[in-house]
Amino acid sequence: MRYRTQYIIKSLFFSFLLLSASVVIGQESSDGVVQKKVAAIEHPVQSLVQLEPGVFEYDRQQSKQLKLPQGKHYGFTIAEIEAVFPALIKQTTRTYMFGKNTYRTATIKTVDMESLIPVLVASVKQQQQEIEQLKKELQDLKKPVALSK
Repeated sequence: MRYRTQYIIKSLFFSFLLLSASVVIGQESSDGVVQKKVAAIEHPVQSLVQLEPGVFEYDRQQSKQLKLPQGKHYGFTIAEIEAVFPALIKQTTRTYMFGKNTYRTATIKTVDMESLIPVLVASVKQQQQEIEQLKKELQDLKKPVALSK
């Protein structure tokens, strides 16, 4: 039990590396059946540039009971993600052993990093469209120069 609780708590802090798993229950459903309010992601590049990726270490002394992993980690601050993508923030509570027979509860915010992937894809597609448009404009500008020679 204690090992499992420690494992769960550590997993929360690696949320930026974890991938969500889905369980198939006997039959497949089309997206149209299980998804609703499907819409394109608006302004993906503008949203992403608001995030400032960084390198950080957990303050293990501050939260010894949570047994945080040591070393450098890459990610974003919860506040940044919450400001730009509030739906990606999940709040969970975890109980940990604080004394011999004493337990405490910690409320932890985590980021669903997997859900950033569609935003990344949308931003790459948007930038690719802009690149193609700029290439076309460049070709159009070169045509009169080539004709005048």
